[in-house]
Amino acid sequence: MTMASQQSSDKRTHILNVAGRLFLENGFAGTSMGDIAKAGAGSKGTLYTYFDSKEQMFDEFMHSEIEARANLVFELPEHTENPAAALRELGVRYLKLTTHPTVSAILRLVIAEASRFPKIGKLFYDGGPKAAHDKLTAFLHRCVEQGHFAIPDVSLAASQFVRLCQADIWLEFLLCVREAPDSGEINYLVDSAVEAFAAAYGRRSGASAPQSHQ
Repeated sequence: MTMASQQSSDKRTHILNVAGRLFLENGFAGTSMGDIAKAGAGSKGTLYTYFDSKEQMFDEFMHSEIEARANLVFELPEHTENPAAALRELGVRYLKLTTHPTVSAILRLVIAEASRFPKIGKLFYDGGPKAAHDKLTAFLHRCVEQGHFAIPDVSLAASQFVRLCQADIWLEFLLCVREAPDSGEINYLVDSAVEAFAAAYGRRSGASAPQSHQ
């Protein structure tokens, strides 16, 4: 990378950092390109040099904060003799991701703004939940092919597993009714989810639930 391209990349990152802070503080509708410029990201002309629109800026901010984390969370093996253990690891990582302060703030922001700006809701869904769902569905399909599970609808089962992990605690947290679950609560939720999932779909011993980590 040349010095000029590095400077351009650094400037783009700086703009996203400034914009992201304002999005989280004021919402998508409450943040204008002028606000971002005044907050130290450069002139409006500079902003449009790097981004075509506020929507593009918001999309890139979301992905910069969530995509790398989500890819790690839903990194699943091509082949496993213990799918329950793999699901448990995924469940713990998933709950830690979705209760992370920045990630949960972005999710609350998207929910608040999506009715007025459906495009940002779709951008978030496609780049986050849908991409993650597709990876989990593919993993469960491989598990069925390898004889670990008997699942008639792997896409539905993927959704069911995530909801089992969330239980009521995740929604209570999202609505600010309670604090984020601690490690003990997360372990309990995920162990219970894996046990229920394996009981519903398990076909042989390799699919049995792992021991509780409490």
